Amino acid sequence: MPIYTAQQHRRRFLPVLFVILGIIVFINVFSGVEYRLFPAVIRLEMKWCLGGRTRLALPPIGEIRAPTHWLPIWVSLEVKSVNLPFLRTLVYSPPQALASLRGELMRELRLLLSLFVLKLVVLGAAGGVFALVFLGTRDGRQLFWAGASGAIVTALLVLTLVFTYDLAAFESLEYEGVIEAAPWALNLFWEAAGKVEELGERTRVLAGNLYSALERFEELGQVGLADTALVALHVSDIHNNPVAYDFIAQVIESFPVSVVLDTGDLTDWGTALEAEVATRIERLQVPYVFAAGNHESPEVMERLAAIENVIIVDGTIQTVAGLKIAGVPDLVAGEPLPESASLADLNNQARELNGLWEKAEELPDVFLLHNHRTARALRPGLFPIVVCGHSHRSAVEQVEGTVYINAGTTGAAGIRGFQTNEPLPYSLALLYFQEIDGELVLQAVDSVFITGLGTSFSLQRTFIEHSRNRGVNVENIR
Repeated sequence: MPIYTAQQHRRRFLPVLFVILGIIVFINVFSGVEYRLFPAVIRLEMKWCLGGRTRLALPPIGEIRAPTHWLPIWVSLEVKSVNLPFLRTLVYSPPQALASLRGELMRELRLLLSLFVLKLVVLGAAGGVFALVFLGTRDGRQLFWAGASGAIVTALLVLTLVFTYDLAAFESLEYEGVIEAAPWALNLFWEAAGKVEELGERTRVLAGNLYSALERFEELGQVGLADTALVALHVSDIHNNPVAYDFIAQVIESFPVSVVLDTGDLTDWGTALEAEVATRIERLQVPYVFAAGNHESPEVMERLAAIENVIIVDGTIQTVAGLKIAGVPDLVAGEPLPESASLADLNNQARELNGLWEKAEELPDVFLLHNHRTARALRPGLFPIVVCGHSHRSAVEQVEGTVYINAGTTGAAGIRGFQTNEPLPYSLALLYFQEIDGELVLQAVDSVFITGLGTSFSLQRTFIEHSRNRGVNVENIR
């Protein structure tokens, strides 16, 4: 029986150790590769490290991980870029087209994974050969066996990974970064999805009944639709809720609305996909004046600018439906993340607006902006009407010569409102103008609320006639 010395043991096992190290190094350093998979460019990578995980990275949102296997390998998939127009087309494609695309996607995915596995096997072989060359081996036969061994070991590892891969592990995901909100958002979406259609129908019915309810006010002999020269609809803070558009559309159908005034926050995160909710605006077929809120991103503003009936306020006076309208976007509108401006910045904005418009030769009939704090800091008497939102609380207040109107939240604060025991009401405001001496003068504001997830509505009318007693100029109907 031969006896091996320590030096002989090293000579025998050192090449094996180096081949293994070569495989690990080459795969860790060179396995990353980018592929185009339909609307996205993705980067696949495999690395040796403690704890088997599958990692899905979505820069800059964050990443999710799942313990899908026991091998000490991390499988990483990173989304490098997304073709948003193509993705938008996919999302809004008919079911038949989606089924066909799904089959094509699976074929592309299988091809992609096959190419990735082939690359790993080649890297394993190259790592084995490089390791022996590094040791100083130049024997062709030994180099061949090192390459073959590297390829076989890598192939066996990949096969072990495939057969032990546990898809059920994705039920217990780990989150990091902004995407930590994903479980909440997904849960919220599924809760809301089942209610939207039913709630939309309820809202349409209730909004359709508003006209007959207002006949009670007509009998009081005050402002009536027959005496109204123009009706403007003020909405705000829709926050992605599709029910809001059912509400708005029914009010426009029931009343002679000439223009819609929207004081911002159409979306929650401002993504390009969320911006597609704006397509509902095109169907309203009335001018839609928009003041951007703090949730409006560049993608949202770009989508709105492409809609024919949308007029985005830019600080200048624009005449729409006979009304002279001006306004400004929120201070942080157009930022990537939906954050609010500081109180100091809002106060500075109000001072600048006061100074600017006090010197103006011509003033608008209506001034639009998103944040209610800036709105209330505008000097009373400067503008006849100031409309705003942001607070999600409806309000109508007349101070000296200015009427401050907050529509509340026409989207009931978005789909997150489905989770609360006492959700906020869907609210909007109808502004009634009469023509006096050739000018449009606001005579009354109807604040309309739909509550109880579309089971009831209430209406509060505030008269703006200066001859009326402002302390008791509100009448209600439920």
